[in-house]
Amino acid sequence: MLTRPVEMNLANWRLPENSPWAFHHVREIVPSEQIACGGAVDHLHTEPNPAIGSLSLTGLGGADWSLQRWLDESSSDALLVAHRGKLVHEWYVDPAIETNPHIVFSVSKSMTATLAGVLVEQGLLDPARALVDYIPQLAGSGYADASLQQLLDMVVSIDFNEDYLDPSGKFAEYRTATAWNPCAMDAIDQNLHDFLCTIEPGKGEHGVRYEYKSPNSDLLGWVLERASGEGLASLFSRYLWRPMGAEADGYVTVDRKGNPRAAGGICVLPRDLLRFAELVRNRGQANGQQLVPAAWIEDCSDGGSLETWRAGESAKEFPAGSYRNKWYQTGDEHRAMLAIGIHSQWIYINPVTEVTIVKLSSQGEPLRLDLDDINLRAFAGISQIANAL
Repeated sequence: MLTRPVEMNLANWRLPENSPWAFHHVREIVPSEQIACGGAVDHLHTEPNPAIGSLSLTGLGGADWSLQRWLDESSSDALLVAHRGKLVHEWYVDPAIETNPHIVFSVSKSMTATLAGVLVEQGLLDPARALVDYIPQLAGSGYADASLQQLLDMVVSIDFNEDYLDPSGKFAEYRTATAWNPCAMDAIDQNLHDFLCTIEPGKGEHGVRYEYKSPNSDLLGWVLERASGEGLASLFSRYLWRPMGAEADGYVTVDRKGNPRAAGGICVLPRDLLRFAELVRNRGQANGQQLVPAAWIEDCSDGGSLETWRAGESAKEFPAGSYRNKWYQTGDEHRAMLAIGIHSQWIYINPVTEVTIVKLSSQGEPLRLDLDDINLRAFAGISQIANAL
């Protein structure tokens, strides 16, 4: 059983020596708001497939890796695999991971954008509208002349550098505004919304180039709240968590004024994340209900722009891919969809093999590009094995 490190605070909770405990105890460190479950639980039908344990792949340095070595080398905390809605593989590095909500980091972006589809169907959101129509305070910012769809697709040009290891620059200021880092006593009112309104325009035009900037997704959360008149955690509970049959409350971290960290602060049980991923694989359906418009899910899986994707720096990872509504489209033969978070959090959805995979981790470094390719090959291999029977 993992034990709490002696010294745990806002300044050190994401350090490699602390993350194995901190990543499933975030609400004990960072302020948060509950995403309530309720009603009937969707009991996942379990049908273990022992063949998944036979996965073999080439790892770092050309070494032969088994399934377990891959999980160990990639600092995995949980691996869950569903095939045609049945839970065929479930593994946790520690029993506490199974019963405590785990932070999913930027998988939160994809979850928030999925929720946006519900508000679009209700007529509360229009992706073609300008962001200032929803948040007038943005008039003097880099978002002033951007549309909601451009925000959803990460093709907004703003002056912001996504440098996770920068201890003193704009990204560190952003982390402090979200209440993920400590602040000075005279900056106790520092908050996410004020920070978003100070972001200046980038050098390019909107809509031309994919640029991954996390504040875009926090702004999306603010837009959802403003358009609906309801808090983000309440929206998740009302439209997704309760009706899809989640088995436990989740939560989202909030800043010092209660503004949610939609870009990376959602924490949920691994099984509930799998339920959410299955909802997406099933084109927005869960428990016999259409919770998210099928057309929105189809747009997330097929609607991306290859041109704007290739103009960005991430195109080398998926040369035939794209990015739409905060979901990655791999462009492979199976049209697999991905939601990805730093420290190696993943949702993998393969619509051809009907396999969904959730991998949660406490990887020490925010990014490990050398492991990303191995993770993707592992997902593809698991998908093939699961679909063979």
